[in-house]
Amino acid sequence: MGGTMRSGALVSTRAALAGATGNALVMGVAEVSTPLGWVLLPGLLGVSTRPRVAALISAWAVVLLTASVVVPVVPGHRADPWALGASVVSLAAVPLLAWARRRREARAIARVPAPRDVAVFAVPAGPGHAALGVCRSPGEVAAAVPLRRGGLRVLVGVAHGATLARPEHARALESAFRREAPRRGRALPQIADTLDQLVRDIAPGGYLAATLVEVSPDGRVTLLRRGGPDAVVDAGPQIRPAGVPDGGPMGLAGVATSGTQVPAGTRRVAVTPALDDAHSRPSEAALRSPRAVDAVVALTGRRGGGRRSGPALVLDLPPERPA
Repeated sequence: MGGTMRSGALVSTRAALAGATGNALVMGVAEVSTPLGWVLLPGLLGVSTRPRVAALISAWAVVLLTASVVVPVVPGHRADPWALGASVVSLAAVPLLAWARRRREARAIARVPAPRDVAVFAVPAGPGHAALGVCRSPGEVAAAVPLRRGGLRVLVGVAHGATLARPEHARALESAFRREAPRRGRALPQIADTLDQLVRDIAPGGYLAATLVEVSPDGRVTLLRRGGPDAVVDAGPQIRPAGVPDGGPMGLAGVATSGTQVPAGTRRVAVTPALDDAHSRPSEAALRSPRAVDAVVALTGRRGGGRRSGPALVLDLPPERPA
């Protein structure tokens, strides 16, 4: 994850370029010559992706509308200076808008001070907040994606197998999650299925033991286990396991499962492989650390010292939430 944690683009590069090309063809065949018809869709696609890709889409859209004027096989974009100028200016603004969106999302994820051997990121989580600790231990896979209106999706897991646990493949899994998590209509089981297929493609002999977490804008927490750690929840008198059903690791013959919602009134949720590791199982004091970022640092530590092990996620939520 490095020094920063990136959020995913809503549209892939191929899809955006294909959309801009298809829009130009449709506008030409339909004899639509207004700048709005030629610029609106490429602009929306560009704003929904990374700034560099947005610049590529804008440049390609300029090429397409220029071709429609220079080689008017079918009536295309208007050739008068006003229309051409309006389109060029609009497309030039698209990368700037994509950059502004990216900056706004990046500000939602802030790295906070922590020991040198663990990177801790603070993220809004509905009406509460979350902390994600990353240690770059072998096979560690972790990604957090802020959603619209304050929601959050997080992947916490460990890749197993010599091939799948390689850093570049762990990063590929994180990138796939960042790509899928913000897409509308993609529920946690569907995201898990996409990761499952990617694991099979990368390393048929490996598997990903992960837990997916979703926090809705109103504070509801949903967990989906695919071989990953169970969560522990703090609802007041005692800290207890959440008892989330395990659907089996991704990449192996798992059982289809739906998400499990954390009961209303839960004040803290913690998810980390250390919860299932008898040699580094955290104490209740670590789980009850005053702040989420402090709890994450404590959860990644090993008893007796030694290299920290992650990832670790802690959610702190207001006690009063919708059932």
